[in-house]
Amino acid sequence: MGATGSCLHQPGSYLPSFVEVSGHEELRAKYRFRKVTGKDHTYLTREQFTDLLGPSPCTEGLFKYVDTDGDGTVSFNEIHKEITAFRSIKSPQAKLQVLYNFYDSDHDGKISRSEVADAMVVACGQALPKTQLEQLVNSTMEVFDADKDGFLNFSEFSTLMWTSGLELR
Repeated sequence: MGATGSCLHQPGSYLPSFVEVSGHEELRAKYRFRKVTGKDHTYLTREQFTDLLGPSPCTEGLFKYVDTDGDGTVSFNEIHKEITAFRSIKSPQAKLQVLYNFYDSDHDGKISRSEVADAMVVACGQALPKTQLEQLVNSTMEVFDADKDGFLNFSEFSTLMWTSGLELR
């Protein structure tokens, strides 16, 4: 992340190594993927992905996160790579980086006010009244946007998460 200017995150870039998935696990996963996509397709469209997980800001964010090549579809390889990477995360700092990358939905290296609002909707599990959501975003930015640039950088986001009592094991 940071000031790289990349539009897409670098999957696994925050990880020292990947946890191996057994051949049996991979075969089972491929079978399940093909069962969902059909034997002639090697990818899920955004619509199929949303149908499987249900429409929500979280589903949309997860799709964008897993679609690492940015082609608007998710292949088995993309899903497999992200699951393998996620399973290998050990440190709370690395887990926090995954959350940061997830909430930074436009992958510009910072979390905007609208991304904070989306994160709050995901965290609450329901739509909040617009005025309540705006108040939450305003107070969050007032407290945690230390450099007052209108965005949360990784350090500011980390402070927000640790202050909120988030436990990353």
